[in-house]
Amino acid sequence: MPVCYFFSLTASEMGISPTILALIIFSSIVFIVGFAKSSRENEYKKLMDSFIERKEESD
Repeated sequence: MPVCYFFSLTASEMGISPTILALIIFSSIVFIVGFAKSSRENEYKKLMDSFIERKEESD
């Protein structure tokens, strides 16, 4: 009969103060939003077209 024991530490046991925890959460959100924004702004079709054109020019 397998018994699962879950082990976890609280933030205070890991030495993470509420200020540091808030900074980690804020930084994570900023990173995710920034990544999504930059991904949306990249025009993959234009990048791929320019890569193909350069490859054809070098042939």
